[in-house]
Amino acid sequence: MHSIARRGFRRGSLIQSTLVLSAMLLIQSCGGGSSTPPPPPPPPPAAAPAFWPPIGTYSPTQITLSDTTANATIYYTTDGSTPTTSSPKYVSPIAISSSTTIKAMAAAPSFSPSRITAAIYTVPAQNGVGPAVSIVLTTDDQSRTMQPQAGTNFTTAASSPGRVIYVDETQTYQPIEGFGAAFTDSAGYLLNEIASPKSALTSTMNDLFTRNGNGIGLSFMRTPMAASDLARSQYSYDDNNGQPDPTLANFSVAHDQTDIIPIILQARQLNPQMKLMANPWSPPGWMKTSGSMVGGALQSSMYSPFAGYFVKYLQAYAAAGINVDYISLQNEPLYVPSDYPGMCMPPSPGGSCGAVASPTDQTTALRDYILPTLSAASLTTKALVYDHNWDTPTYPQSVLTDPTIRASAQVAGSAWHGYGGTPGVMTTLQNYFPSKANYETEHSGGTSVADQVKADFEEITEVMRNSGRAYVKWSLALDQNLGPHSGGCGTCTPIVTVNSSSGAVTYGIEYYTMGHFSKYVLPGAVRIYSSNSDGLVSAAFLNSDGSKALVVYNDSTFVQPFQVRWGSQSFAYTLPSLAGATFTWAGAQSGGYNVSTAFQIQASSFSTTGGQNLPGDNTTFGLQTENTSDLDGGYDVAFASDGDYAVYKNVDFGAGVSSVNARLACAGNCGGVLEFHLDSVSGTLAASVTIPSTAGWQTWSAGTAPASATGVHDLYVIFKAPPSGTSRLGNFNWFQFN
Repeated sequence: MHSIARRGFRRGSLIQSTLVLSAMLLIQSCGGGSSTPPPPPPPPPAAAPAFWPPIGTYSPTQITLSDTTANATIYYTTDGSTPTTSSPKYVSPIAISSSTTIKAMAAAPSFSPSRITAAIYTVPAQNGVGPAVSIVLTTDDQSRTMQPQAGTNFTTAASSPGRVIYVDETQTYQPIEGFGAAFTDSAGYLLNEIASPKSALTSTMNDLFTRNGNGIGLSFMRTPMAASDLARSQYSYDDNNGQPDPTLANFSVAHDQTDIIPIILQARQLNPQMKLMANPWSPPGWMKTSGSMVGGALQSSMYSPFAGYFVKYLQAYAAAGINVDYISLQNEPLYVPSDYPGMCMPPSPGGSCGAVASPTDQTTALRDYILPTLSAASLTTKALVYDHNWDTPTYPQSVLTDPTIRASAQVAGSAWHGYGGTPGVMTTLQNYFPSKANYETEHSGGTSVADQVKADFEEITEVMRNSGRAYVKWSLALDQNLGPHSGGCGTCTPIVTVNSSSGAVTYGIEYYTMGHFSKYVLPGAVRIYSSNSDGLVSAAFLNSDGSKALVVYNDSTFVQPFQVRWGSQSFAYTLPSLAGATFTWAGAQSGGYNVSTAFQIQASSFSTTGGQNLPGDNTTFGLQTENTSDLDGGYDVAFASDGDYAVYKNVDFGAGVSSVNARLACAGNCGGVLEFHLDSVSGTLAASVTIPSTAGWQTWSAGTAPASATGVHDLYVIFKAPPSGTSRLGNFNWFQFN
């Protein structure tokens, strides 16, 4: 009993002590006494280091680390161990020559250490060191624009699975004359009068027309003959108060002598190789059925004054020190705008432009007036026909079919715009008229273009792959309001912007997308063969000094590793999604290449294309490429007629194949077959795939058929028509043998 009582007493004392302590704490919390403050929260972690280039497969290269935390120090390891503040500090790019795992952390004042990040870089085995490769890159987010990257080297090629871009300089195509934009009235005024200080103009002109430093070397320029849709007013060189002046007694280029001629002279001084094309949006209104530079067509009585207008212009510019290399007769001859100069000029007699009838036509004007008048004046300027969109190839086809025009050495070929249709049509026109060249002479960037980087890389590459000798944007310069202009285009974007208040000059994204080509592909270069691959499109060039340039664009939303195979040598690289790169190198190609059928071959990788060549139908002169919305983007092959074929060289079937898969779409005369022949259109049949109806030209399905072939062959893939019709037979994206 006694011991129990004592335990009870102690329990009571403990309760009483606890109550006293609680009361004391309560008093302190109400201001009585003092206490130790709680510890401060831990500092936030530093940002984790970032790696560049993206994780992927590369030939020996250099890796850059960066961190967004102020005054951060990056620590890293390359042996797979966990980095600490005792690990090596990052001070310069990390060279890797074999597959490497890099781990990194960052530490900074007032921050706790960052989390550890890791990147695995795969470097294929190297077999010797070949020519050095320089690389510049533009990313879709424009955080990098023509930014130089760590270079690499070719090595003796080893077989590599996956994506391969084959480059073969023994297969040559069209010569390249250049890339550029237009000396519009708006551009001339802004550059010559507004750009400030004058040193800014000097720097900008050097960047535009030389390849020194940041220069992109524009070398094929266009200039409107008088007012266009980007001009401060509507004017011609012989307005004459609206009164007819058929002898052109009052012709004058005085307007151009203020701004346009001085800028052109400066550009050509900086780049003596620069070609210049000129063409009117409209002749003087008194020559036209509308009596105005807006609307109407050329009067039938005005053919001779119209031809004289060109001669007067060319002579006036020559007197100012400017030789004009090319003319076209009319900008966009099938479009008659309502608020800026334009004119209907159909290809042949009796034509019209919608509701606008025309008593005159381009064939008659060129054959009977322009060419004879140029010859009589001893002018060697060459003419380009059409100068409008890819969607109406029947126009240049009609004009060039005329025997006199076709035979004339002074008719250089066709000019094209990029606002409709596909560049692929230039290949069929090239096949139709082998002696006539193709030039893309206008496609403006615009505020309505969702992704200008993507649009430019896709289109310039495709133009080059389809016989284009030139690629020309629209206005060289505009102000921050996309002006000044009277009527015309309010959404067109320029190469450079001149602020109308400060005179400051800034460069738009099109400066850089164009520069990927114009800086590295020199006038006189020729395009050489390069393949496309799954998600990747390319164009390759051989300059006259022997150097090479290869542009590759990742048209997919995924990071894409690939190999560039040049003869018997190769290098590995990885492109971020929707990014483009230009690779340049020198040296002579050694050896050839074989394309393994074990991997997907893009239909757009053909070396040549042809067909039955039926007069009057350009779709029978071969296949055309177009953008595809199929997985991973790129180009498909389309506009197929019976007998059209594509040739794929050096296809290696190895010890044998048993089947083929072909990616096809059809919403036309479906049910024909895609035949795979060895070495010629009539060679051994290796496979035959039925073209299914997919209810959409971009609704894709994989067709499968038995196949039999061994060894290395040139592969001819031929469209054969069903009974329902001989055209619109299907689209073709890729094939793979198994």
